[in-house]
Amino acid sequence: MTDDKQDKMRYAGMRPLAALVPSIAKKAVGKRGFTDARILNEWPQIVGADLSRHAHPDRLSFPKGRRDGGTLYIRAMGPMATELQHLEPVLIDRINSHFGYRAVSGIKLMQVPPNRSDTTRTAKAAPKKPLPPADPQQMAALSDRLENVEDPEMREILARLGESLLRREAAKGR
Repeated sequence: MTDDKQDKMRYAGMRPLAALVPSIAKKAVGKRGFTDARILNEWPQIVGADLSRHAHPDRLSFPKGRRDGGTLYIRAMGPMATELQHLEPVLIDRINSHFGYRAVSGIKLMQVPPNRSDTTRTAKAAPKKPLPPADPQQMAALSDRLENVEDPEMREILARLGESLLRREAAKGR
């Protein structure tokens, strides 16, 4: 192949981002055993909006050398895990009907919070220290500036905003 022809193949022009997403997502989704992202993206349509709020697919494992009859691991919490256990045959039927083949033959429940991933957990925020009071002279100057505001509700809102800003400035000067 000539260099000119290679360049044309490599730089075939701009492509829509949507055309690139499946190949990029396939790597990330494939690590969890999903052959494609449809079960993750279409989970609410498969199981219903109510169940999807409380349970999420975690991974899908297939028997060695096969791509059907897999075990779907679902993250759920407390009472929802018990409900899903009772609904297992219905869920398997819904999933397989959605995909058009026997993709899943069993479900294993994981009683953990149904986060999309373990990396989405947030650390507890440290309690905020109360802001120091605003300087009385600056508060008086603010009050003088707001005397001309005719609407009492607007005046009150602006006063609270001004006080908040003055207290933040005072906190920076600590």
